[in-house]
Amino acid sequence: MRRVVVGYSGGITSAWTLGWALRTFPREEIVALFHDTRQEDADTYRYLREMAAALRIEITERSDGRSVEEVEDDEGALANNRMAFCSRILKVLPRLAYFDELRGQGVTELLLLLGFSYGERERIQRATARSWVEGYTVRFPVAEAQMTKQACADWSIQLGVRPPAMYEWSDHANCVGCRRGGKAYWLAVAQHAPEVFQAAVKREQLFGHTFLKDTTLAQLVVTGLKRPVRRRESIDIGPCECGS
Repeated sequence: MRRVVVGYSGGITSAWTLGWALRTFPREEIVALFHDTRQEDADTYRYLREMAAALRIEITERSDGRSVEEVEDDEGALANNRMAFCSRILKVLPRLAYFDELRGQGVTELLLLLGFSYGERERIQRATARSWVEGYTVRFPVAEAQMTKQACADWSIQLGVRPPAMYEWSDHANCVGCRRGGKAYWLAVAQHAPEVFQAAVKREQLFGHTFLKDTTLAQLVVTGLKRPVRRRESIDIGPCECGS
């Protein structure tokens, strides 16, 4: 018995991957698996629901139950791009627990589909290595088809589902205040989600170290970037519902 598990994260590439799965495999084999970090943008939750409805599939949720901040408190450290234990605890471990759950139900073949793009080679390599260790198969349909994020966004819009609002200022629809974001990302957070940024500043002060490599968030808003940074995967997600 096979299950095709799609990592349904709330971004446009994971949504396109889910659509690809439904066009490629029997519907009864497919699972849209979501892990709630409890720090997702409100519009990301809207997108998850609307896209699942458009594709006529139910969302299967397996979540740790804690937020990113609660995990950091329990671990006694701030997560960052070099130590992203938040992703491991809130996403990878619940997924592996769900795989064990499926195996207990008699599933003998597990195929994991992830929405990594062609340019995310390191993520693809890490995910592939993890699959060898954990005993399942992983594929990356977006990378295989060399789909751009813009193409995934256009596909979503054609289905009548507007991509998450986070894409207006971020390359990804990760949880707001993603610990793996760099300086340009955190400056965007300061502009578009100032309450999240200020909370992160206070956490740096509380823990005595920074999310970044060589500066604190408080210092970053004063010094800015040494050179302009272009968004690598900026996309046009169309007008909002009010038409602006």
